[in-house]
Amino acid sequence: MNSEQAKKLSLPGILSKLGHQPVKTLKGGNELWYKSPFRNEIDASFHTSFLGGKWIWNDFGDLGGTVLDFAMRYYNADIKAALANLERLTGITTQQSLFSAPTAPLTPPQATSPAANTETLVLRKIIPLSVDSFNGKALLQYLTEKRGIDPIIAAKYLVEVHYLNNDTGKVYFAVGIKNEAEGYEIRNAYFKSSIGKKGVSFIKGRGEGKAAVYEGFMDFLSALTYFQSVDLGKFQELVQGDTLIMNSASFHERTKELLKAGNYTKIYLYLDNDKTGQKVKDSLCEELPLFTIDCSNIYSNHKDFNEFLVAIQAEKRPSSPNFK
Repeated sequence: MNSEQAKKLSLPGILSKLGHQPVKTLKGGNELWYKSPFRNEIDASFHTSFLGGKWIWNDFGDLGGTVLDFAMRYYNADIKAALANLERLTGITTQQSLFSAPTAPLTPPQATSPAANTETLVLRKIIPLSVDSFNGKALLQYLTEKRGIDPIIAAKYLVEVHYLNNDTGKVYFAVGIKNEAEGYEIRNAYFKSSIGKKGVSFIKGRGEGKAAVYEGFMDFLSALTYFQSVDLGKFQELVQGDTLIMNSASFHERTKELLKAGNYTKIYLYLDNDKTGQKVKDSLCEELPLFTIDCSNIYSNHKDFNEFLVAIQAEKRPSSPNFK
């Protein structure tokens, strides 16, 4: 696949394969609105339009451009890697159902649900995450080198997930964490999605009346990795308390229910520093004002805890000497 072919792909088709469905359809199916695939949010801020024979996109909280620009932003990759990811996602380089405009106006799904990719991705196998397996070693390397996560912490809370992509007919592997709906949130170096129904991931602690809330499991693992090295007392407090990972800001009401039922005396909020994170934080603080503690000041100059962790680890790396 070359750049021009990539730009002619249907962005709605790509988004569907990534587990995102439109929440609003306008102009006979030529303009579709989504909750941003780049972050968790409550209100749809991402839209794609069919103009000039190609799909383009715009995200109020980010950038915009062609399908290729989207792939580069989504995978945080250069052109070559973005094209490779698009080829892998579509299965073949000239799959007609993914090219150009739809032959009939697209309509929104009959029921919008947080789980949109259940039929595309099928769970095959769950095994412990370990360096002893070839796949596990590669996944832990991704978590350590790209995400800055301590591998021992990752292996304690994550599993290795093998899944079939029905669109490509191939089996892939990723790290994952189970949610209360019996589904899995999955990530690898090239892909992020979910298998089965989406839901909140709840990790029970030792019943000490404390809980911490995160938007995604990478932020949870980042917090533990960070505090393990700078504040062992806080690390122990987080490990021993309950953990709620929303996995999507759309589950903030369910998160609120769990927090109320837990009768917690302290609730630590490690939410994203964006509009969506602010809305969720405000909602939780309004409902539970005596118990919630906003901790986002720790990473105030970054979008989330993981971005902060990666940045401070990069600062600590010794720079290469300049030989003259």
